[in-house]
Amino acid sequence: MTPAKRLAVITGGNSGIGLAIARRLLSLNSEFRVVLACRNQVKGKAARDELLTTYPQAQVDLVELDTSSVASVERAAIALRTLSYDGIISLLFCNAGSMAIDSLDIFGIVSGLLSHPIAFFESSEALRQKRGLVTADGMGETFQTNVFGHYLLIARLTEAMAGGGRVIWTGSAASQLQFKASDYQHVWGDKPYESSKYIVDQIAMPLDQRLRPFGVRCLVAEPGNVCTNFLAGLGLPFFEYLVVGVFYFIRFVLGIARFTINADSGAEGCCYAALADEECVDSRIKYHSQVTRTGKAYVGQFPLAHNKDTAAFLMGRLDGLVKRFDEPNHEK
Repeated sequence: MTPAKRLAVITGGNSGIGLAIARRLLSLNSEFRVVLACRNQVKGKAARDELLTTYPQAQVDLVELDTSSVASVERAAIALRTLSYDGIISLLFCNAGSMAIDSLDIFGIVSGLLSHPIAFFESSEALRQKRGLVTADGMGETFQTNVFGHYLLIARLTEAMAGGGRVIWTGSAASQLQFKASDYQHVWGDKPYESSKYIVDQIAMPLDQRLRPFGVRCLVAEPGNVCTNFLAGLGLPFFEYLVVGVFYFIRFVLGIARFTINADSGAEGCCYAALADEECVDSRIKYHSQVTRTGKAYVGQFPLAHNKDTAAFLMGRLDGLVKRFDEPNHEK
């Protein structure tokens, strides 16, 4: 009898870092059955077809998941638990994310280039993000997409991951300065994306402690500066090409390791966190995808910035939201 394959679920698996993770898993380990959990099923099918063309013997499933919708998360969790009857969910990559870009921030560009040019290219100062976006569930859109949708999915899949599962969040260069407890969902702030990634950094360690009794680990990886499809919404292809060119130039001249640029290099940290032996991973560490000047990828390990009080506050808020959607009168 053929042994059941280990399930690797990748949210946002149809493009960018998510698709790169899928390629890496299938190229390194035939024991994985990859599940692309994504919102756009047309793009998801195209990604699955691409993977199966390269790896015709692979098992690649497609599950519809929109992390900005509680109902979608609940349906996806049921579908994933059904798939897990053939084997536990070994890996859950919390990778899906959004940055609602409004326009270029000309003042931010000029100010950043003049005052801190290197740090500027490591940030999102050039982009003005949309404010006031709220989902049908009544939460900040970026917060629900990047954080709560995954938090709820983890809660729903914990039993299916018990006995060896691992959760890997795709983090970012988050800034504490963008986070405010009074607006923790960052609905009205200027940097909802950065705030959401700061939250991920804060909850990773206590979530790891909560999941350990089930035999599940929770880790954070950072892809570095990757030129994926975040800028596509601007409708300025010349700007995208300019950014890529500048990144390559700065990386080669100055040797800035976080300029991974392409998705395959950016996936290095996530794949290390997923596949490294148990004794080699630690929730107090953030696994950074990095590259040499010539583009050879490797993993840098740095302490995860963590504030115990802030983490407790956020876990309380997130648990409260989960409980709210657990109520019998909540329509799923």
